Amino acid sequence: MLRKILAFSLMLGMLVFAGSLGAQGLRTPAEIANFQQRGILYQPMMEYIHGLAARTDLMKVQKITETLLGRDVVLCILSDPPVHQPSDILNTGKPVVLIVNNVHGGEYSGKEASLMLMRDLTQGELRPLLSRTVVLIVPTINPDGAEVYRRTNEQQFDLNRDYIKLESQEINGLVTRVMNVWQPDIHVDTHHGGAAPYTLTFQTCLNPACDQNLVALGNDQIIPRIKSALRKEDYDGFWYSGPGRLEGQEGWTPTSCEPRKHHTYAGLSNSVGFLFETPGLSHRLIKNGGEVVPVPQEERFRHQIRGQYIGQREVIRFAAEQGQQLRKVVMQARETAIRLGSDDADNDQIVLEYKQGSRGDEEFWRPKAAAPSDAPAQARGAAQGQARGAAPAQARGAAQPREYEKVVRPVFTKFTATRTTSRPWGYVLPPSLATVVPLLFDHQIAVMRLTEPLETEVEVYYANEVLNREYFQGHYLKAAKVAKKVEKVRLPAGSFFVPAGQPKANLISYMLEPETDDNLLTWNYLDNYVQVTGQARVRTSEEEAAPARPARQMMVPIYRITKKVDMKAVLAEEYNRYQKNRFVR
Repeated sequence: MLRKILAFSLMLGMLVFAGSLGAQGLRTPAEIANFQQRGILYQPMMEYIHGLAARTDLMKVQKITETLLGRDVVLCILSDPPVHQPSDILNTGKPVVLIVNNVHGGEYSGKEASLMLMRDLTQGELRPLLSRTVVLIVPTINPDGAEVYRRTNEQQFDLNRDYIKLESQEINGLVTRVMNVWQPDIHVDTHHGGAAPYTLTFQTCLNPACDQNLVALGNDQIIPRIKSALRKEDYDGFWYSGPGRLEGQEGWTPTSCEPRKHHTYAGLSNSVGFLFETPGLSHRLIKNGGEVVPVPQEERFRHQIRGQYIGQREVIRFAAEQGQQLRKVVMQARETAIRLGSDDADNDQIVLEYKQGSRGDEEFWRPKAAAPSDAPAQARGAAQGQARGAAPAQARGAAQPREYEKVVRPVFTKFTATRTTSRPWGYVLPPSLATVVPLLFDHQIAVMRLTEPLETEVEVYYANEVLNREYFQGHYLKAAKVAKKVEKVRLPAGSFFVPAGQPKANLISYMLEPETDDNLLTWNYLDNYVQVTGQARVRTSEEEAAPARPARQMMVPIYRITKKVDMKAVLAEEYNRYQKNRFVR
């Protein structure tokens, strides 16, 4: 009997010990270290992810690509009941939320927050949310950079500037294997940045080419929920990024809004895009945003993670609680894009250029000793420091002022179109631009190919001036001044036709119009046809007023077809997609 009692006691003790290990195993590495370490490294992160997935049926892990150094980039798929692929939710009407972390390797609080969130969604109090929404989380999209706390990937690419050219393994995999396949209704891109005393700063798609109903949903409904949730925990949030000037006027300035960035690209792809940034957090706001208090160094990382956690959680809660409304707005945006692109009535305008202005005066906190810089995001792209993603002084760890003041100043987050053109019925690329077609496929843009020659009237662009704006990510970014002419041309069989009437109609026009700030010409796809004629600089008023000198005109080989025409064409496919087994045969 004594042996049985001792054996039972030993077994019970082992079970209790095992249970404590199980509970310990559910803590993230940041929690185990009491938030006193830098961002989690790759190996312990993957152990946590696979350990969590082994404990629940509600989470599946999928490899989406592999980095140049051989690290897996994984997608975590969370849903109740569990799903394995997008077709599993086709008839459920469940909205999809995508959260992508750590695109800049040294910015990791969003990743740490997502690891906690995955646990709480599958095994904690947030689990009921998974019955009403599907949550997709990429813990780190830049594991090579994260391993050495470096902003870029192994190619020295700033991955958050790669969403048009898709040259990196990581962003190409994210777009082609996640964004295109799952069609998320909401995108969240997490970073470190912004300005204390705000624990979380945020931004939606500021580019006026985005569907404004999607932008309004984010700004007017989701962000107020996030701010309210932050204040309930003695934090506060505000717009990204911080105090600055626009044309000499003090206010609050954002970053630039080219679609090479995730949250803008998401907006142009007809999803609700968010940028979440957590500053270094030398100070935070308490008492419903009414008082600024300093944050001890040893507590800052924990508060950063908590701010990201609250923001991500509230986005998921909104999707779960207001899924029908969210899906309606997103589907309407996509249907509108198809309808406007298919209409050749010339009554719809697409944005070519825009300017930055104020959305109105708002109350915010700023350092008393601040001397705001006069370097706002510009209408044709950000100043060089911003274009390269330079972090604010607070994010870089500069000395922090200890006193803050509350002011009422303009918030310069409104970008309005200054020049537009009519949306065409479609664009034609000559056979010589076949190298562009795989890029369009990667963006999930349908392309047709003429099976017979076509003679028709088109609008042709001629470049008078082509400038190198800057050298960035292995490219001399170009800008062109062009003139548009109507001509009758004969298009040979094999020419490519890109219909404008597609769900990504806004992205199509942005990429194919040579006068936007992020198009095929920008990224050197047309270098065989348009050569640089001068250096980018500000023209004097005398030069602007002087009579134009005759300039060499170079044809930009992207034709606009404005009116519907009869053409014989078939949908183009990726090379050999229709003969996948040809090597076997």
